[in-house]
Amino acid sequence: MTYTLIIPIYNEERTLSTLLNKLYKLSKHNIEIIIVDDGSSDNTKNILSKNDIYVYIRNNINKGKGASIKKGIESANNQNIILIDGDLEIDIEDIPRLIDKFEKSKKDVLTGIRWDKNSNFRLEINTIGNYLINSLFNLFYNSNFNDVLCCVKILNKSLIKSLDIQSNGFSIEIETMAKLILRGFKIEEMNVQYNRRTVQQGKKLKISDSWDIIRMMIMIKLFPNH
Repeated sequence: MTYTLIIPIYNEERTLSTLLNKLYKLSKHNIEIIIVDDGSSDNTKNILSKNDIYVYIRNNINKGKGASIKKGIESANNQNIILIDGDLEIDIEDIPRLIDKFEKSKKDVLTGIRWDKNSNFRLEINTIGNYLINSLFNLFYNSNFNDVLCCVKILNKSLIKSLDIQSNGFSIEIETMAKLILRGFKIEEMNVQYNRRTVQQGKKLKISDSWDIIRMMIMIKLFPNH
């Protein structure tokens, strides 16, 4: 199997050196790497344009995470797509382990779990929000997933393109999971190493984004062909 890793980036100059070091190691695994810079206003463009271990794509303006991922998929040359954020909350070094699990699995999709029932939760607004959205999703879709908002996924390129994803923002995770379930694809979860960032450290997801995520969850359920 062949793989293309797609990483959306927005204003991450502080952590790019660490990310690039990890990608350099990963490039030895013969994985195509595509970084989509979503119109960053910091020094991200200058840093990323100087490297040759990945394909660099840039949006002239900030269009959103979903729009950046869709743009990356259109440029991918390989059979399977790996999705992961470039903010280092999830360790890039997990990717070979995830690929191994995907290839041994009988499922159509592999998705990450940042925490499960045995995790030690920190009582904070983001954790509570994730828990509530995950519980609501399982209720709506009669499922039993641990972390439907996790950014990590591996799936066939033709499969993800067939979903006709409409989300341009953070609701892309929930739209993807909802459509996969409604169309009967088999999904396997796997724990990943996770280190949540704070807003001060550069976290982009806001509480207000949760309303778009919930709206998308409801829309897909009520209008499956949306």
